[in-house]
Amino acid sequence: MRSRASRLTRAAAFVVGLYVVATGHVGSNNVFFSGEAGPYPVSVVIRPPEVIPGLAEISVRVAGGGADRVTVRPVRWDAAPEGGAPPPDEAVPVAGDPELYAAELWLMTVGAYRVEVAVEGSRGSGEVSVPVTSVMLGVRDLPPGLGWSLAALGLLLVAGVVSITGAAVRESQMPAGETAGSRQRRRARIAMALTAAGMAGLLYLGNAWWEAVDRDVRSGIFERLEVEGAIVRDGGTAALEIAITDPAWGGRNWSPLVPDHGKLMHLFVVGAPGMDAFAHVHPVPVDSSTFRVPWPDLPPGEYRIYGDIVQESGFAQTVVDTITVDASALAVSEGDVVEAQDLRPGAPTSLSRDPDDSAWTGVPVALSGPGSETRLDDGSILEWQGDQELRVDEETVLSFRLWDPDEKPAELEPYMGMLSHAALTRDDGAVFVHLHPAGTISMGSLSVLAPTASPMADAGTDSPTGVVEFPFAFPQPGEYTVWVQVKREGRVLTGAFRATVLE
Repeated sequence: MRSRASRLTRAAAFVVGLYVVATGHVGSNNVFFSGEAGPYPVSVVIRPPEVIPGLAEISVRVAGGGADRVTVRPVRWDAAPEGGAPPPDEAVPVAGDPELYAAELWLMTVGAYRVEVAVEGSRGSGEVSVPVTSVMLGVRDLPPGLGWSLAALGLLLVAGVVSITGAAVRESQMPAGETAGSRQRRRARIAMALTAAGMAGLLYLGNAWWEAVDRDVRSGIFERLEVEGAIVRDGGTAALEIAITDPAWGGRNWSPLVPDHGKLMHLFVVGAPGMDAFAHVHPVPVDSSTFRVPWPDLPPGEYRIYGDIVQESGFAQTVVDTITVDASALAVSEGDVVEAQDLRPGAPTSLSRDPDDSAWTGVPVALSGPGSETRLDDGSILEWQGDQELRVDEETVLSFRLWDPDEKPAELEPYMGMLSHAALTRDDGAVFVHLHPAGTISMGSLSVLAPTASPMADAGTDSPTGVVEFPFAFPQPGEYTVWVQVKREGRVLTGAFRATVLE
């Protein structure tokens, strides 16, 4: 039994009120990708459907033009190498923008896909794959007015069948000009009653069938895996433990996890409601459903946690929770925290901090326009170079430049295969997204769905020194905090900005 000091109090209002519209992120199901299709720099935006089967909207921007033909094709993760996917669809040019192409693709089933984008033109041909997670987010109910109209028409048809049956039994064998007698009328009434009973039975069976189909469809609506957190003592270290408690974990559709940037889980710890604390850490498994990481250098308080994982099929999702950590939960005293038990065979008896783990505390700097800046722990300066205004569903580039303490362009080191990582959240937690210079895609999903794709380790290296950029479009208006992480001289540095997103 976990002690009171070690228990993390869950904020049910946040979890229940969460608007789930994505798997790899929270509050945003659109996919943003920036990369190269052979010799062509491309930016791809995929807006998946909310119901399956459904149409995904695809836009492809070929920077610099020169494209004669752009095609897109969805390929499921388990499709056969040959003949396991439909032929590619032509993306049509968008009038008024010579670089932009648009298409619609049917996603027929739930699961992990890759969308193959092929470009042909004056510079030759090239192809790139963009991973997409297809989930059903809801069922579209029949409008009440239409439902009542269809019900009335159905009853009219039933009445017509009953009436026609009665007329047929009563008059079909009578000579012309004769009037039906009592015997014929009695037989007609019996036939009509039997027909009405039969039709009622058919309606009952049809309704039962429809409700069964509806239940089956609704059971496929995506729900995030349930998790539970606790502070445990692991080898004398206060550790955050994340246990996946959902019955679906380990069930029929379960598959092992694959690394994403070399980590089985990317866990983001966000201080709420002040957004004054943030950590990006990487728990390690202690058994098939439990992950553990040393508690980052953050003060006691209330936190939202977001854990990114990728399954062997390429299916990516984010587990979420809200926790409250008491000061006593982080105390060294043995009596304060339950000793960690039941480690998997061969698991380490104590945890060590991952060199890629990082923590930040402070006050985010308000974005008042290009030139807004914040000073990082090593004295370097992170400057906002993006748009003056940010608006809902408008494609933008979150652009930042890092200056060293002498105010010269800073040289960046790769940080988990990228020049930078970013995380953003709306203040109420309804939106959370983990960003890379390549976009919102999961590198773990890409490694599964397109194993022969060009590595993305150098993403962003063609940009000017110290500049990092993230393609994105905010899904909802409101107040957001953006954390940008870079690496210099072997040290992970974090800067935070506050942004207002307008309608």
